[in-house]
Amino acid sequence: MFLMLPSLDTLAKEGESRAVTRRISAIDIGSNAIRMMVAEGSGSAGTPFHVLKKFRAPVRLGHDAFTTGVISEHNFDLALSTFEQFSETNKKWGVEKVRAVATSACREAKNAQALISLVQKNFGIKIEVIEGSEEGRLIHLAVQKELDLAGKNTMLIDVGGGSVEVTFSHGHKMMATKSFPMGTVRVLENLSKRKLHESQLGVIMGEFIPDLAAHIHKNADGIKTDFAIGTGGNLECMAQLKGQLLKKSPTTYVTLTELGEIIKGLRGISVKDRIEKLKLRPDRADVIVPACLLIETIMRQAEVEKIVIPNVGLRDGLIWSMLS
Repeated sequence: MFLMLPSLDTLAKEGESRAVTRRISAIDIGSNAIRMMVAEGSGSAGTPFHVLKKFRAPVRLGHDAFTTGVISEHNFDLALSTFEQFSETNKKWGVEKVRAVATSACREAKNAQALISLVQKNFGIKIEVIEGSEEGRLIHLAVQKELDLAGKNTMLIDVGGGSVEVTFSHGHKMMATKSFPMGTVRVLENLSKRKLHESQLGVIMGEFIPDLAAHIHKNADGIKTDFAIGTGGNLECMAQLKGQLLKKSPTTYVTLTELGEIIKGLRGISVKDRIEKLKLRPDRADVIVPACLLIETIMRQAEVEKIVIPNVGLRDGLIWSMLS
């Protein structure tokens, strides 16, 4: 009598089916908002995680960090209230592991450590203050899980409230990444400080172009960039505006020409009308033009005609980092 043993393929499939599914959450403490994503997944090869809930609290820490260098009492309390809600949500959804990271605003605010300590003491959530290079790595991790980058030279642009990360990669390998202190909230505060109008954004942009151009030309000279990839809430908004303002589809990418048309359309609409007519959130309506101009500047410097918008970002990268 012969005993039929299962094949290696069958054993592998059974192993995958028995992979433990975990509930985890990722928190991104940015300059324009604090965001959380609750997800579940096993980390098995080729298996995506499932998003259960997304949250966004409009706490603009960058307004304080980039003007006074200190998080105001109002925003300090708002941030603590947000983490109290996040903590309750984690308990409600049975979250086993949390990874929380803070970026530009907390890197610069003098009292950020006091906030970080209180959050850990009161809610048991440890916050890591990460550098721009780690931010770029995590976002790149999310992007390569979403897009087929095999054999492609790409430039990843993440526009945040405090900084912009520009990352070059070949296939799935990161080649170079750099963070620039030219995020949308920072640019907006700079305009306000100098008493300049939105139409004078070029004055602010011009100060960053030499450093930005040096990074782009150092890593792109002699290498054709197949396309750019854009991440962050402003990029997702930009894609939606392609449909709203230009009546064009698909909204998974925007060309340089289309971006110019979007900027022209937005500049003809007041911030108030962007909120009322385009249904943009107040904290998006005032930063969307700086964001679009930043993207246009980078694309022109890199001579790239198209930017793909995969609708993933730092939170997705954090989730993958916990499942890996």
